[in-house]
This record gives sequence, C-alpha cells and structure tokens, in this order.
Amino acid sequence: MKFRLINFKTKPLSAKYLTDVYVLSCGEKEFIYCCVPNGELGITVVLEGDCHIKTDDGWQKQSKVHLYGLIDKVQALKMSPNYREISFGFYPHSLQLFLKDALHSTKKTNGTDLFDLFKKEEVNKLYENLSQCKNDESLMDSIESFLKANMHTNELDKRISAAHHLISKENVYKVEDLSSMLNVTSTTLRTLFNQHVGVSPKDLIKIHRIKTALAFQITSEESLTQVAYHLKYFDQAHFSKDFKDATGITPKKYFLDNQLSSDFSDFQHWRYDSFENIIR
Repeated sequence: MKFRLINFKTKPLSAKYLTDVYVLSCGEKEFIYCCVPNGELGITVVLEGDCHIKTDDGWQKQSKVHLYGLIDKVQALKMSPNYREISFGFYPHSLQLFLKDALHSTKKTNGTDLFDLFKKEEVNKLYENLSQCKNDESLMDSIESFLKANMHTNELDKRISAAHHLISKENVYKVEDLSSMLNVTSTTLRTLFNQHVGVSPKDLIKIHRIKTALAFQITSEESLTQVAYHLKYFDQAHFSKDFKDATGITPKKYFLDNQLSSDFSDFQHWRYDSFENIIR
C-alpha cells in the first residue's frame, strides 16, 4: 500500500475548499484497509483496477469516479491488484458550491456515482485529464479546472460555515448551543445541514469528536477520562460508546495498542487485519 499526499495549496480554489489531495495505490496483491469517520466528503477517481466497499450485502463495486465520505462508522475497502486512485476531499460545507442538488440524497455507506451529481461531460473530462497527468502540477491543474467548471456559486451559506467553524475550531458540541449562537432554531439548523452538508449537526459533532480523539497520544487507561472531559462528554462511558460505534473498537484498544495507533497516524487508514474479526 502506498499513500502519498499532494500539495494543493498553490491553487486558489483547491486551497480554499479542499482538505487534501492524495494518490493511493497497491502492488500486485489485493489489499483491504479500513477508514474511520473524519468529517470529509471527497471525490475518488479510480485510474487502475477496481475498488469495492463492504456493505451489509457484501462487497459492492464502486464507480470509476465516485463521491465518498461522511460515514458514521468504520468502513472496509478492497483494492484489486495494481490498483491506483486519485482522491480529493472537501470540507463538508464546501461541496454545496459545486452541487445543484441537496446533499442528503448522497449515499453514506457506499460511494455515490459522480454521474448522478455532475454533468457527464465534466466527469468524463476529469477522468481523462487525470489519466494523462505525468506530474503533480498537471494533476492539480486538472482538479482546479474541474472545480472552476462546476462551481455554481462562490457564496457559502454563512450559517453553515459558522456552524462548521464552531464545531471544528471552537469545540461547540451541543446543537442547542450552535442554534443559539447562530440565532436560528434547532429545526432550522438541522434543515440547513440536511441540505448543505448531508448529515445532521449532531452527527457532524460526533464525527468531529472522534476525529479529534484519534489524534491524542495516550499511554495509560486513566488518561482516557481526560480525553472524554476534553471532548465535553458527560462521562467516559458515553465517550467509549461513541468511539466504538464509529471505529468498531474501544478507545482502550486504540490508544494502548501501539501498532494500531501508529499505523493510523502514519497512513490515516488502518490495515484490515486490525478489524477483520469485527467486520466479517
């Protein structure tokens, strides 16, 4: 498995609306890995091989160009031999600038075919351009062109932008507090999130808490209480439940298993063998 981040900060639209751009590939053997919720939506372009996502009905093959993300629990993906993809992730509130339809219609447990969301010619152009890229500069030029061609408006809903900032930067973890700060009702806020983000504010808060928790460096079981306190959980039991619901394992196993936690920190994904007894 090879995972390589690409510098996207030199392009204005990419720098403003994307969270990352990366190339993912594997060698001559099939490879299975796991993703955990990270609060992102993104577009994956499969240039070589096939990608399958584990669902309740088994392994489901993904479109060559699909939208992924905003999952609420650990997700297993299987790559065929000699697989290669290019992916770019959006802040969850940014994708509204590029889509005509509300985001609640997208699929959370498996990828949504990009042909269902964008014009066919634009999707084909993105695939063709990325297939021909010889270096990172041309790759970023192709992604930037795609963003420019599909941007319907440059005006984000300021309430959604503010809510995302409050959750991700100010650690506001109650929907009632968000609503009060934004001077809207909780019902209005949930409706706005449903249209422009694709998940409820409560779900995005949970995703952000888990993402934040994964970055902690904990060396003892006693310190887990401090993590729960930092994330404003009522107690450690509530924190442990949310963590296990999202990742499939307890926070104790994650933080105290050096091989597991270092693998995630280095790669931002987990090897499947860490979860195979859970996901089968």
